[in-house]
Amino acid sequence: MSTDERKFSTKSIVLIGLFAALCYVALFFKIPIPSPVGKPFLHMGNMFVILASLLFSGMIGGLSGSIGMGLFDLTQGYAASVPKTLILKFGIGIIVGAVAAKGDKEGKKSPLKWLALASIILILAAIILFIVCLNFGNEIAVTGIKKKLVINPVLYIFSFILGIALGVVRLISKKLSIKLQYAILGAVAGIAFNLVGEFLFGTVTLLISGSKFMPAVLSAAVSLPATLINGTFSIVVAVALYVPLSAALSRSGLMNIRSL
Repeated sequence: MSTDERKFSTKSIVLIGLFAALCYVALFFKIPIPSPVGKPFLHMGNMFVILASLLFSGMIGGLSGSIGMGLFDLTQGYAASVPKTLILKFGIGIIVGAVAAKGDKEGKKSPLKWLALASIILILAAIILFIVCLNFGNEIAVTGIKKKLVINPVLYIFSFILGIALGVVRLISKKLSIKLQYAILGAVAGIAFNLVGEFLFGTVTLLISGSKFMPAVLSAAVSLPATLINGTFSIVVAVALYVPLSAALSRSGLMNIRSL
């Protein structure tokens, strides 16, 4: 192995250790969201996974998230969630990195249709949730499950803001680099994967424990609003940090680290 290859490997390990530590520590700092319903909060764990994946590679981001957030679950009384955390956080990193990497290719076209599709889905979801809240309130009792489905106002507000933001990106795409457009799309794709993964893990876990199918599906859906709120926060903050940090790291040469 050459000196350059050893240096490259060492840098990657250091970056994984750094971002794993950031993911671990970030989970101790929760930001409460004022709400008339429930006790929602924001954390920056997923944000660091996305940021590491955008700045360096999906493998670095994914391993950082799995190690850091997995250790948090293991040491803070959430051992049962460790397998889910390992898989989902690694998946977020790999997907974000894979999509963002497409922006590095020469001659790559702008992902306009995907940005537009994500914008439409988020805006429609916000409108639907708002209408549901107007008609049924913020807490909805669902037959077959003990917990009520809580639709926090922050959920549809965040969804609407992110949808509008993606729509604006679509409209001004000619002023944004292809690389940044794919970075944004990658962050959205990673959080979408996490959202689906949380739902599937929740459903399967309940089915294994003996629950019937529909109650299991509905119970798993109860936790999705908080996941979406955190996901939206992670996308916005990670992309906002990515822009200045990528420029600084490019000048330093550290952005050349793209894989392990």
